[in-house]
Amino acid sequence: MMQSLYAGVSGLRNHLTRMDVIGNNIANVNTIGFKAGRVTFKETMAALLRGATRPTSDKGGVNPMQIGLGMAIGSIDNLFTQGSLETTGIITDLALQGDGFFVLRDGEKRYYTRAGAFRVDSLGRLVNPDGLIVQGRMADALGTIGSGTVVGDITLPFGQKTAAKATSRIGFTCNLDSRESPLGAIFDSKSLFAVEDGSSDMNGLYANGNADSSLSLTPGDTVTVQIGTATATYTYVDTDAGTTSDDFHTINDLIAELNNDFSSTVTASIDSDGAINILNGSGGDIVLTITSSNTTLQSALGAGSGVTIADGESHLTDQFSHTATGSDLLVNLRDSEGNSLGLGAGDAISISGSIAGTGIGANSFTVGTHTLSDLATEIEADFDNSIPAGGNDIAEVVIDSDGSIKVGTVAGAPSQITSVTVNCSGKATFNTAMTFMQTQQPTTVSHSTSITVYDSQGGTHVITFTFTKDATAENTWNWTASVEEPATVISGYSGKIEFNSDGSLKSFSYDTGSSFKFDPGTGADSPVEISLDPGEIGGFNGITQFASSSTTIASSQDGYGMGTLDSISIGEDGTITGSFTNGVLRTLAQISLASFNNPEGLKKAGDNLFEETTNSGLPLIGAAGTTVHATISSGALEMSNVDLAQEFVNMIVAQRGFQANARIITTSDDMLRELVNLKR
Repeated sequence: MMQSLYAGVSGLRNHLTRMDVIGNNIANVNTIGFKAGRVTFKETMAALLRGATRPTSDKGGVNPMQIGLGMAIGSIDNLFTQGSLETTGIITDLALQGDGFFVLRDGEKRYYTRAGAFRVDSLGRLVNPDGLIVQGRMADALGTIGSGTVVGDITLPFGQKTAAKATSRIGFTCNLDSRESPLGAIFDSKSLFAVEDGSSDMNGLYANGNADSSLSLTPGDTVTVQIGTATATYTYVDTDAGTTSDDFHTINDLIAELNNDFSSTVTASIDSDGAINILNGSGGDIVLTITSSNTTLQSALGAGSGVTIADGESHLTDQFSHTATGSDLLVNLRDSEGNSLGLGAGDAISISGSIAGTGIGANSFTVGTHTLSDLATEIEADFDNSIPAGGNDIAEVVIDSDGSIKVGTVAGAPSQITSVTVNCSGKATFNTAMTFMQTQQPTTVSHSTSITVYDSQGGTHVITFTFTKDATAENTWNWTASVEEPATVISGYSGKIEFNSDGSLKSFSYDTGSSFKFDPGTGADSPVEISLDPGEIGGFNGITQFASSSTTIASSQDGYGMGTLDSISIGEDGTITGSFTNGVLRTLAQISLASFNNPEGLKKAGDNLFEETTNSGLPLIGAAGTTVHATISSGALEMSNVDLAQEFVNMIVAQRGFQANARIITTSDDMLRELVNLKR
């Protein structure tokens, strides 16, 4: 009976211990990084009343008989399950997800914690609220953490300066529009006509005389000729079917029909001025009437109301002219109103003008059996021969569709024609027709972009790149680079860019050197040498040439000026990156974590700290994600892993256990009282 009393006492004592642990868990339900405790019980030694006997052939075995002596604490464990994360937005608040502990230093002693509420002290050291210093590995001045770097205090050098770095590379990401073409200056004379010989389509001929207008004929227009009582009607067609078909396309076709139908009366022909001559050869007077469904043509042919023509006399129509072509003789040329230019063999045509505002010497061209093409060729040659030494092929002279002479500058030529003068003394009509008006201004296809670069002292310099399309080479652009004063360019300031037919980069070359060099002129190391990166040859990741709007962009450069540490960020692996005022990002340090073979063997040291013990094992210190299987979340804290619902259940169970053990004691007491009362 006394044993039951002691068993009850052990139950009371140990359930009180469990309540202590439960109370501590609930008290720390909101403690960051707290790990809940758990109590387990075990049975104490049992008293042996009878030992076990082995079975024999005649009798079976007997089990031992034992009475337990109560219970004891088996263990009080720390539960290192993951706590939930609470976002704080404070960069130096760190939460661990996974195994491991932050390492802290207090003098010569190290502690370990899951509570990452860290701050920066006045010396720039990363510390916990009690001033213990967070441990990690510091980077060198270049932002490199060597493999042999010793774990020590993490110090964030706010106010630290980073030295300037001279630009050594400029990258381009742009497109140059393949549809764009440079234009040269164009000067155009007035429209020119030439005497018609009868072989041209009548539609479009100019009639000088009664009509003073160009003919506009459509298939089906008719011409009716009546001589005396004989009448014939002819129809304008696109293709003449021949004599006797009563149709016509040219003046010669119409003349052939007249001569076929009225051969006994008249003879028709075209004279040297381009007029139709209808000669009366009948031996007497005739009355000629010509009408047309086309009023302009009827006016040009005349005799609309009938005319009397004596024997041997003629009826002349308007003088017809066609739009001049290169094969027409100069002496047959007419102006836009059909008037002869008045040129004759032996006349001297003077050709002059100016290139880039500078006059060229007058050249003389003597008219003979020359054509309009001959004059155009002479004009082109005279301008080409007047270019300063080393130049050639500046002029392009053609006969335009309206018969005019078009004088143009070769697109992209360094010097532009600025005036054209062609005249002949005493030939007013020719001189008026040869009045050259500028119809197109010269333009180049050029695009520019600028970028700021740095010298070794952090001084800034603006470089401007200009891309100009080459008018003489397909898929080729020329580039130039300039820098603002006081800097001066040394070499590598111009070159060519060639593209493949698919728009990809074919080549990028320098006219001199292999990089762009300039003297900053500020006392910094000189020269500044910059490699220009147009992208991958054959690729589309840099400069391209597509049929799309040009976008010239110098997209990147690797230099920077002096800067000071402005802010930090902390990555999942614990790397602390500093952001400097010059835009440079540099690794400053990396937070170290510790893991243990048996984290449950750690000893609580208060203040959310743990100490290693002989049963926890030595700490394995390394980086998150590599040596230690954990990640670090910046701007968050790990909350307590206490489960309140579970703790309340545990509290009920502990309470009931305590009550039951108390009942054992009171019941045993009652039994002892009855035993004592037996003597009564």
